[in-house]
Amino acid sequence: MNEQDRRRKHALIVFQFTIYGFLLLMFLIQLRMLMTNDW
Repeated sequence: MNEQDRRRKHALIVFQFTIYGFLLLMFLIQLRMLMTNDW
C-alpha cells in the first residue's frame, strides 16, 4: 500500500463523512420544521 492509495482512501473517508453530515443536517432541519409546524 503506497502513499497515493493511502491518500485516496483518506480522501474517500473525508468525502463520506461530509455527505453523511450533510444528510444528517438536512434531516435535523426537516425534523425541526415539522416540530414547529405541529405547535
